Amino acid sequence: MISKRVGLVIPSLNVVVEDDLRRELPPDVGFHIARLRLGKTAGRVTQAALLAAGRDAVQQSTLLADAGMDAIAFNCTGASLADGPDGAERLRREIAEATGCVSTTTILSVVRALRSAGLRRIVHVCPFTVEFSTDEAAFLRGSGLELVASRGLNFTDARLAAKLSPAEICEIALGFDHPEAEGLFLSCANVRAMEAARELQRRIGKPVVTSNQAVLWDLLDLIGHPHAQRLVARL
Repeated sequence: MISKRVGLVIPSLNVVVEDDLRRELPPDVGFHIARLRLGKTAGRVTQAALLAAGRDAVQQSTLLADAGMDAIAFNCTGASLADGPDGAERLRREIAEATGCVSTTTILSVVRALRSAGLRRIVHVCPFTVEFSTDEAAFLRGSGLELVASRGLNFTDARLAAKLSPAEICEIALGFDHPEAEGLFLSCANVRAMEAARELQRRIGKPVVTSNQAVLWDLLDLIGHPHAQRLVARL
């Protein structure tokens, strides 16, 4: 029986989030999805489009609230951080005020998850080009994390990044691990990083945090579900 419901606003092209939720959410927590379109210029998502998506997320979140959510997340890593640390917190606050629900966004969930896992020195892996991976790295550093390495995979289309298998993601991340890193952060809600995390963690002997994993944990924590602590214990 469903006892709590969580809502997520995700980009329209995302094909990974729902699979992760179906696999990982406890059976007494229902999930509901709203989608928004990331605008493109010359076939590519721009920083301006990510900022616009954040604004659109506030409106889309109100549609989820109509169904009586217990917590809501805007789950797009790049868009959630595009306006910097102050903008990220402002976006979370605007969603909460518009919906009357406790709320979070991907990047805020990631920072919380990294801190809860006791990680400060990390390797950061982003699927996209340097302009986006640089922004992510700057946000993480501004949140008090030390990046011993930050790597981008140079994808320009998230739909192609979504085609990476968990085994491929694991092998790529293994090549980026660093002896001084306490753990790894695999960015992006539209890659199958959560499926790769457990095997990667086993092979490197360090915690691995992913965008979807962090959002899932944060939503469960926000609604006071005991499964949140089990997720943290897996790190």
